[in-house]
Amino acid sequence: MNQRILCAAVTAALIPMLSACGSDDDNGSSTSSSSSSISSSASSSSSSSSSTSSAATTLKGVAAADGHALAGASIKVCDAAGTSRAATAGSDGSYTIDVTGLTAPLLVAATSGSVQYAGLLGTVASGSNTANVSPLTDSVASGVAGSMGLAGTVQLIAGCNTAKATASDIATKTGNLRKLISAAITDAGLDASTYDPVTTPMKIENSGTNKILAEVRHNREGFSNSTSDQYGATYLYDRNMMEIRSTNLLDPTLKAWSSYGTRIFVAGDSTASNYNKEVLPRMGWGQVLDRQLKSTTDVKVVNVAQSGRSSRSFITEGWFDLISAEIKSGDYLLVQFGHNDEKCNSGDIDLTFRCTYPNTSAGALPGSSSDLSFQKTLEKYVKLAKDKGATVVLITPVTRINQDKTVTAYVEGAFPITKSTHITSSGAYPGNYSQTVIDTAKANNVAYVDLDAKSIAFMNSIGVGTGGAEATGGWRDYHLAVKDFVTYPYYASVSTTGHYLNADRTHFQENGAVKVSSMIVEGIKENSSTLSGLIALLK
Repeated sequence: MNQRILCAAVTAALIPMLSACGSDDDNGSSTSSSSSSISSSASSSSSSSSSTSSAATTLKGVAAADGHALAGASIKVCDAAGTSRAATAGSDGSYTIDVTGLTAPLLVAATSGSVQYAGLLGTVASGSNTANVSPLTDSVASGVAGSMGLAGTVQLIAGCNTAKATASDIATKTGNLRKLISAAITDAGLDASTYDPVTTPMKIENSGTNKILAEVRHNREGFSNSTSDQYGATYLYDRNMMEIRSTNLLDPTLKAWSSYGTRIFVAGDSTASNYNKEVLPRMGWGQVLDRQLKSTTDVKVVNVAQSGRSSRSFITEGWFDLISAEIKSGDYLLVQFGHNDEKCNSGDIDLTFRCTYPNTSAGALPGSSSDLSFQKTLEKYVKLAKDKGATVVLITPVTRINQDKTVTAYVEGAFPITKSTHITSSGAYPGNYSQTVIDTAKANNVAYVDLDAKSIAFMNSIGVGTGGAEATGGWRDYHLAVKDFVTYPYYASVSTTGHYLNADRTHFQENGAVKVSSMIVEGIKENSSTLSGLIALLK
């Protein structure tokens, strides 16, 4: 499936592209390039008016995210002629910038450290105009960027030119967003029929747009496969870290993470991640981990795991930063990577953005670059937890099912599984990823769960069950092998991985996700001396 998982913080390496686009003119001396420009001599609200007036045209707005101001953010405005203006936001995220002479539509970009958001204003009136920038506006801008043939707002900002954007498309994409967050708009005391995150005035307080911003998380599609070397579309997530979409509208009644006494954060890959309703019954173990809790009244599982991510790309794409901003003393961090760290030999994009190398069989670290060392990367998660006063648990990757290649009519598993499926034997630094997780835990004196060994033992105990494509009692009861196409039409085609004749040997249906989560709980309880507080929360 095309799991849409995205990248919240644009890396610092991409930020210089912003300053390279267009021609900065801090004193507002840039000239108009067309008859639709916003002229200082315009006396009507139309940006194409040719009548005269001495009034300047300005943008005033607030840059904010997650309910907080982007204090001191760099603000840049780009127009349809590629001309740009710049300003700096104040401590409350507010800014004012003269855009006299610029040609609508206007792009407003806010950059704060490695964080970057965009907003689009389809039309501009003479005088003062409101133009806020936030994750909500970035979502709209991302949709418009797609209409322009761009991957997302990163490319839109870097190009600093809105010539291919239209006011009507901006309005359409804004309307689409309104439908997704309608309940939250109303709950925030705003008009859901007319709300526009760019033009609706806002302040940094717990009301209006800022109340909505506190309820969403933002990221961009990153390097989850081997086909793209650039950030992609923007997506928004609710407080359950589920993508906000037509089948999952933003629910303003979901409790804030900060309202829970204890949070259990999950960092991981597709075997742990959340999945949308469209692709059920596929589930990750992190999606059902809360079922293992005695009570969810004061404990929250925050499943940040993302499909296609390695321990390294989870960091570079901003998911790590999301956890870092929230995790506190008394919380827990469960970390399970390995499946995508192994892909060092699958292409230049994976090597550049995703893979890491395991330790050697003697336990030695690979190479000289800490970014390419699985252990060194895992130690960043360990350090984060320790720095925040939280407790980390490292988890070895769950086993894959080997394929029985003697069976050609359908996908069948090969049993017994005699060794870890997370060992590489070729490439620059071959080694054992599961053993590297254990090495890292021991070297840093933190708890670990050997999920690889536990899952191998369980899968070997059930094997192929009754045998055949429609077998019961075996691995197909836990992995994704769908037969009910009425309930789950996504898997109706045999070409789709997860169809029972084309069973998924890596990912789980609900039964499997629950079983794997129970194995993790079993492993946690084996660490009674170091994880007593976490154990007390579990059934």
